[in-house]
Amino acid sequence: MGNKVRRDDKEVKDPEGLQSILQKCMVCHLALVDEGKPYMVSMNYGFKDNCIYLHSALEGRKIDVIRQNPEVCFQVYNGNRLTTGPDACGDWTMKYRSVTGFGKATLIEDDQKKQEPMQIIMNQYTTRGPFEFTPERVAETMVIRIDIEEMTGKISGYSE
Repeated sequence: MGNKVRRDDKEVKDPEGLQSILQKCMVCHLALVDEGKPYMVSMNYGFKDNCIYLHSALEGRKIDVIRQNPEVCFQVYNGNRLTTGPDACGDWTMKYRSVTGFGKATLIEDDQKKQEPMQIIMNQYTTRGPFEFTPERVAETMVIRIDIEEMTGKISGYSE
């Protein structure tokens, strides 16, 4: 696929650095291909063991698209901060950390198998768990697992 950052000085190459960014972000932008056209949605997510977990309604466009084509692209980013100065091309820039990757999505439809990924999603946002999910809530939730096949990180304007 060739998911490479153009500027080596901004690329995050170590797995721990990539995982750190994935663990700190709040939103996953999920890109799909729907009948040959791009389709992107922004979603809450959880990251663990080289997988991204998402949740959604049982039906809808993204579920239909994943059933037809499970190949996905994703991106997460954080630390956004605009810096400015007198030179529009030299001083104005956005500082951020990001991870962009590719993987294969799997729909987890078995209610028992949804419990752990739902915990992982909650753990992305709080340390207050573990959480209890009612059988009704689990039954009305689709869980999507993305097995990450390739990813690249980028840091712009920050030092690690």
